[in-house]
Amino acid sequence: MPNAIHVKQLSFKYNSNDYYSLSDISLTIKAHKCTGIIGPNGAGKSTFISALCGLLPHFEGEVFYEGDKDVPLLTSVKQKVALVPQEYAFYLQLTVLQNLKYFLSMCGTKKTKAEQNLLLNNILEQCALSHVCNSKVNKLSGGYKRRLNIAIALVKEPSVLFLDEPTVGIDPESRAIIISLLKQFKQEGKTLLFTSHMLDEVEKICDDIIMLRDGKATCMDRGGRDNILLSVTFSKQPSKEFTQCYQCIDAFNYQRVLTSESQLNECLIELAQLSEIISQLNYSTHSVERIYQQGIK
Repeated sequence: MPNAIHVKQLSFKYNSNDYYSLSDISLTIKAHKCTGIIGPNGAGKSTFISALCGLLPHFEGEVFYEGDKDVPLLTSVKQKVALVPQEYAFYLQLTVLQNLKYFLSMCGTKKTKAEQNLLLNNILEQCALSHVCNSKVNKLSGGYKRRLNIAIALVKEPSVLFLDEPTVGIDPESRAIIISLLKQFKQEGKTLLFTSHMLDEVEKICDDIIMLRDGKATCMDRGGRDNILLSVTFSKQPSKEFTQCYQCIDAFNYQRVLTSESQLNECLIELAQLSEIISQLNYSTHSVERIYQQGIK
């Protein structure tokens, strides 16, 4: 799998702070995949994205895009990257279509008029904005505005797309449309970097996860995402025969990692036949929520 972005010993400190918002981060981001960036508030997620997009004035370390090690970062960003920020990045007094035309003109496009119109119509349809294309943006709901933010990024036809909490504060219908859009972008071969506090969104669309905490970054393994964790708590110490197949967490608590639902069914049948009393039983997939909880401990 080719890598899209290389980050080497990246550090950054705001002048107003006495600590580093990003501290010695080294990692690679895969091409044509969706990488989720998660972490608590203040962990450095937006600062990290700003660095990768060339928006920080000065930082320590190195960031370069695949095949562009000797090319200035801003040049690579201009050619390949679009950013969907948390804030609305358009003109409220213009219509949806006027905003798209304006930002397309800023890209220095060499397309003919007919090619530009085709591109804009495709983006409007893709983002479910066609029916409001002539509406002024200040009259639209938050969900439409979020989708317009994405539509504006698409006029550049980027191969790498950064999305900083693109679903914050919107209705379920718009959120579902945006999640569907991101899945479509992946199928088209785009490289996505996506931040969200909604861990179920990360679960649905992200192939890899970067956990940020206190300016440090950790690449979290999702290789076992389809495994099932079975947890059993007994009222007293279970038999030795039972404990051979389970990991002992403490005196009465045991866990076992299962690889299929059929194996889970077999274990539940076995547990039902035990003479020991079970006081609590839980099972869950290797979810992003568990990864997040592990990362903030």
